[in-house]
Amino acid sequence: MLHPQGFIRRRLARADDEGAVLVEFALVFTLFIVLVFGMVDFGLGINAKTQITNAGREGARLGTVTLDPIAVEDRVRESIASLDDSLVVVTVACETPAGTPCSGSFPAGDLQNGTEGDSVVVTVDYTYDLITPLPGFTGIGPDLALQSITVMRIE
Repeated sequence: MLHPQGFIRRRLARADDEGAVLVEFALVFTLFIVLVFGMVDFGLGINAKTQITNAGREGARLGTVTLDPIAVEDRVRESIASLDDSLVVVTVACETPAGTPCSGSFPAGDLQNGTEGDSVVVTVDYTYDLITPLPGFTGIGPDLALQSITVMRIE
């Protein structure tokens, strides 16, 4: 026969264990959510960096053939249609083999001054907004500045 006090003690011990399990679950679940959102943020950031890199290449390829900076910028923006266009800055320039801006009848550095042997320089800047608030607490900030610079020789 069970003693009534033993039954009460077991019942209280079980209630204490349930509280500890709840606290442990809350801690582990919070860490799990932070890791999942961190992985999603990292993946989306890498995707954005890959897109701006590929868009810069597409623009530079076109620039080596057409020497039209407006067409180059349009090609870059078409290539990254899935990103927020208001956060994308495209710069198209021309450099000589010595690394100085191309000169001619247009302003220095304008792609239309390019000749064979010069280089097309396409710079794509993008501000990636993080979806996880955690980096803001660590001092990184709520966004990341991504940049891609592509240089191709005019043939």
